[in-house]
Amino acid sequence: MKKVDVQSYNQCNLVKWSMHMKRQWIFSLIIFLLIPRLSIAQTDSPNVPNNVQLTATETTVTVDWNGDSDADGYYVHWGTASGSLNNKETVNGTNNTEYTISNLTPGTTYYVAVSAFDDSGDESSRSNTQNITTTRDIAKPATPTGFDVTSVQSIAEDSVILKWDKNSESDLDHYTIYYGTTSGSTAQNQEAQNDDASSFTVSELSASTRYYFSISATDVADNESDKSQSLIVDTLVDTLPPYAPAKVSGSLSNINEITITIADGNAQMADFAGNKLFYSTTSGNLDNEVDLGNAFTYAIPNLEENTTLYFAALSYDSHGNESDQTDEASATVEETKRYLDESGDFDGGCFIGSSGSGTGGALTGGFYLIFLVPIIAWLFYRRRDITIIMMAFLLAVSFAGYSSAATSEDFGPNIAGIFAGYYLPVESQFEDFYDDDVLLISAFYERQLNDLISMDLESGFMKQDGHLLTESGAETGIGTDLTIIPVSVSLNVYRKLLNYVVGYVGAGPDYWYCMEETDAADVFPKIEEWVGGCHAKAGLKLYNTDPRFGNTGAIVETSYSWIDRFGGNDTDLGGWAFKFGLFYQF
Repeated sequence: MKKVDVQSYNQCNLVKWSMHMKRQWIFSLIIFLLIPRLSIAQTDSPNVPNNVQLTATETTVTVDWNGDSDADGYYVHWGTASGSLNNKETVNGTNNTEYTISNLTPGTTYYVAVSAFDDSGDESSRSNTQNITTTRDIAKPATPTGFDVTSVQSIAEDSVILKWDKNSESDLDHYTIYYGTTSGSTAQNQEAQNDDASSFTVSELSASTRYYFSISATDVADNESDKSQSLIVDTLVDTLPPYAPAKVSGSLSNINEITITIADGNAQMADFAGNKLFYSTTSGNLDNEVDLGNAFTYAIPNLEENTTLYFAALSYDSHGNESDQTDEASATVEETKRYLDESGDFDGGCFIGSSGSGTGGALTGGFYLIFLVPIIAWLFYRRRDITIIMMAFLLAVSFAGYSSAATSEDFGPNIAGIFAGYYLPVESQFEDFYDDDVLLISAFYERQLNDLISMDLESGFMKQDGHLLTESGAETGIGTDLTIIPVSVSLNVYRKLLNYVVGYVGAGPDYWYCMEETDAADVFPKIEEWVGGCHAKAGLKLYNTDPRFGNTGAIVETSYSWIDRFGGNDTDLGGWAFKFGLFYQF
């Protein structure tokens, strides 16, 4: 019987058991380490994108969102129903958080949601669904221009060939031609389907019938332009007369000359050919006839003063059909008048010399200083409203306390500047001859006598176009030019109102050069006059707050002038001036 070594056997089993336990321990450790990782890999999908924002144009929707740093890309889900986002766009990259969906339909509502994905193929849930409506083109094309027949010969018994200037819009789709037998009618229409078309033949018309045509343009978004003015076409055989002229009138266009003007009543008549004028110095017997062709004015010269001319007109077409005559109108050759001699005597008076009449002499600068004080006193005495305003201004600013700010001791006693603004004459007579506001430019030099008082000299320039009037006040066609060079001297009182803001009031005499020229220089020669007066003014000086340019600034001023107050003339050139300017102090 074989003897067994029990100790060796036990040792062998112990080694086997030890190795088995090690394998179990290693396996358990591997399982322990892998299971959490597998669990994490199965459950850690990217976060849902948030803050989804949509913006739209006519054909695109741009989607923006806040992404997830663990995501490797995004899906943009979209469609035209909230529960059916069947379209999916892929956006690769963690930081790519914007996508534009293109080729969409204008005026349509789209629904969008966004999800995130990673490289493992895991996808997050979708964001909340957002919606937006693409915009719609609502801009109308321009109304076609140049709408006319290609020629008078293109008008037939049952058709006409029309033309127009092509529109420049890139999205134009077609043109529509409307027509009917009454003005403004759109009962019938035909489409020129080619967007590049510039002519079209309208057929199946009735013979010897007057049609009214108009045209519009339509773009691809179905926006239609306004219709053009009506084009009037008489199909052959044409026996229909054109319309009578809308109006006929006459006015003096030169001395002893009347120009008759015919207001067109057939601007849209395709076969309009011309006008005929009938006139005479006897009402009801217009025995003088003039064929004007397609002209609308006619001048009749060499008429005696106080002659009344009677006239009427008619229109005719290319087939010889004539309209009815207009009602008879008339115009009289009256004596004409100009603005500067409206009173019959525009000479200046005691202080003023008239270069046009050769009397008197120029007022020198010394006389200005001599008469400055009495003029201001007279102004305050005669113009109490201005006096009250100026006194109230001085009283108000005096309570603010006076301190030197941006005055002579800061920058120097000299100030130079320029103005631009408008002059508004107060006399209605001026408005009759010229406009009621005149552009004014001027320059000035001012010397500060102390921190409170200064004196300035200002000169400006104004020019206005106008016309002569008849004695009855009717406008003539005889042009005039009025040139005014105003010169004034002012004594000013200053007060500081705020930091960098100084207010002032002033008054003084005026000496204005006036020149009026007319187109009828042989009858109305040039008039040149020097006219005097006075003024009052108030303003603000706004100094530059930048220390580098502290001696510069802006100035706002309002003034009122009384001109020719010394000569006693009826004509007063005075009025209000509203000016803005810049100044430099040194």
